[in-house]
Amino acid sequence: MAKVTIGECWSQIEQWLSANAPAAVPMLPPGASDAAFAQAEGTLGFAIPREVKEFLAVHDGSARLWLHDRGEFLSLDGILAAWDQEFDLWGDSNNDEWANPQGPIKKKWFTRKWLPVLDARTGDHVCVDLDPPKGGKRGQLITWYHDAGPTEVIAPNFGALLAEFVAELAGGRYAPRLNQAGQPYLEYAAEAEPRAAADGRLRSDS
Repeated sequence: MAKVTIGECWSQIEQWLSANAPAAVPMLPPGASDAAFAQAEGTLGFAIPREVKEFLAVHDGSARLWLHDRGEFLSLDGILAAWDQEFDLWGDSNNDEWANPQGPIKKKWFTRKWLPVLDARTGDHVCVDLDPPKGGKRGQLITWYHDAGPTEVIAPNFGALLAEFVAELAGGRYAPRLNQAGQPYLEYAAEAEPRAAADGRLRSDS
């Protein structure tokens, strides 16, 4: 299958929004700078996954727009804030005895190598797992809940999640809505017709 780049995915997202939720398009922010990435990586102490950087270099998150079923795409500052909050609370070992992940995820409540990229505004995140156990894959995406810790692997990498999102947009799984403040957001429609097959899948991080 043909590979789809992060930039092509953003282009398809913008095209869909232009046709279905045009008020959302001008709300998307400009991309993060190389200097901002360097500063962020200095704070984190590790490199941000390539596909995440490519995504944020086009638009620095979704600017409080709820696009994905699991929440808004965090900006670079939002990623750092969410990571800092959870790591400050839990470190690499606090509360580990309560963690009960399903699948190849370390039995940790939180660890510095889990990088939030989606935020549900409830303290729940989707994180890039950069320190999986045997059987897991570096860069896999996991769900993390404020009251349950890590739960499951939902994608092999950020690019795969993004490609699935684009396919679901094309397949009619999302509908544009307005909240009470008149701000656009997307609602996931579980009862929609089965999503269209993706034309391709993004390459995985190596």
